[in-house]
Amino acid sequence: MWLYDLPMYLGLPLFIVLVVGGSCAILLALRKWVRRAAPRGEEWDRVLSYAVGVYGVFYGVTLALIATAAYSNFTEVDGVVLEESSSLASLYRTAALLPDPQGDELQAQITQYARNVIDLDWPRQRRLEIPAETDANVSAMQRAIGAVQPTTAAETLYVQQSLDQFQLLVENRRDRIALTHLALPSVLWIVLGVGAVLNAILLGLIEVRNLRVHLLMSSMLALFVALLLYAIAGFDHAYAGPIAVTPEYFEDLLKGLFANEP
Repeated sequence: MWLYDLPMYLGLPLFIVLVVGGSCAILLALRKWVRRAAPRGEEWDRVLSYAVGVYGVFYGVTLALIATAAYSNFTEVDGVVLEESSSLASLYRTAALLPDPQGDELQAQITQYARNVIDLDWPRQRRLEIPAETDANVSAMQRAIGAVQPTTAAETLYVQQSLDQFQLLVENRRDRIALTHLALPSVLWIVLGVGAVLNAILLGLIEVRNLRVHLLMSSMLALFVALLLYAIAGFDHAYAGPIAVTPEYFEDLLKGLFANEP
């Protein structure tokens, strides 16, 4: 989608222009017909005000529910990424307690894994593709833990802790990758698009003698609809677009914990 390829400072104004411009175009297309068809009595305004009011409630509630669902998906993905980075940090700490050379190898693989998540996994997920480049790092971590031959009770405990944390890392990684394609169903986007068009049509059916006032009223409502639609689209694909989950948690590990360890 072209909207995801543009930064917010370009995509948002362009999207607003398209939505507001389309709403005004519909208004202008209907205006002459409304002035001819609208009776001089109060029936037109009464029926239309009822229709606009009822429609506004339904569409407003629909927008709010869909926006909430999209933001909930976004926060879920962000939480999964945070959990993965936390389990990676815990495994790194425990690896320091394992005997060498397996402990050093495990820490080296953890550090490389974080770099590969940033440099390899994330670009693919931004393109909504399932990454597999870090599989080798995960396998190397497993081999490093499995190669440890504990000689004391403490080392046995550290190996078990490493295995538990490694298992948690694998589960969190799987969740992050599985959520790459998390998005709203297509039918909801049809509802949002048709609803925006119907909103513009109902506004165009209102009989307003002053064209400037009519355009201003329609533009203000269309502006708010455009902002909501852009926000929903931004949250819809959590890894793509100008509003996206970033690998900042892994970047913080490389700059902090992993960089400070000897």
